[in-house]
Amino acid sequence: MMAKKKTSRSTKTSKSAKKPTLSAALFKTTGANAKVKVDDRKKKTFYFSGKITPERAKELALKEGADLLDASPKDVEVAAPSFKYDFFCIYDATLEMKFVRVREQEIGVNENVAGVSIGKTVMSPKKGKDTPGNAISLDLAELFVIKRNDSMVLDGTTGSPAKGSLTLLRGPGKKAASNAWIGKAPVSAGKFSGIDKVVKEVGRVASAVPRDAKRVVEHNLSFTQLDGFYVPHYYVKVSRGQKSRIMRVNAVNGNVALKV
Repeated sequence: MMAKKKTSRSTKTSKSAKKPTLSAALFKTTGANAKVKVDDRKKKTFYFSGKITPERAKELALKEGADLLDASPKDVEVAAPSFKYDFFCIYDATLEMKFVRVREQEIGVNENVAGVSIGKTVMSPKKGKDTPGNAISLDLAELFVIKRNDSMVLDGTTGSPAKGSLTLLRGPGKKAASNAWIGKAPVSAGKFSGIDKVVKEVGRVASAVPRDAKRVVEHNLSFTQLDGFYVPHYYVKVSRGQKSRIMRVNAVNGNVALKV
């Protein structure tokens, strides 16, 4: 997921970000922060049909499960498979933010200077904190424009990256999943069991504001790719005595993994 990043004194603007049209209103340091606007119009959802039978899933689970249990297959009991659709997601997102930060700046002055006028403000020099001799202190309002990109192949059931599933997800065999289909499908429980939950989480992380920002002027999150996939799996419990494991068998390509 899009990581939170702190803004330090050395904050750099994105090279690709366009320079904003400047006006006095942009530099206001008071007022409410702009709320993050999420553009998820690119979202699409698909599903795959299973190709592997429950009997074949039991065979695959037994082979891998026996190794995990350090037992011979003939000593391992295999329960009836449970069929579920696991959710996966591929997304590319861009975060753009404009915010105002205030930075104190000391400017050294000649020891004979009695006062300095900047605009309508008159200041008397004082001994500098970081500047030798006398100095005046100014609060500079700085406008930052930042741009971050984030992309991920996500296993919604485990909440972890799933780059190993990329070939399957981008390959043939998928069909468009309607809301009606999703409503009837036996979808696995998980942190991200649907595309809207992914959007919500990425938006939550993207809504973070730099600690030293006085005001956020603009805050936009745009998904340039947002594809969700429901992939059928069999969950098969294998056991030997008191030890047991639940194997996760991909019903499309037969890949087997331990449920975590």
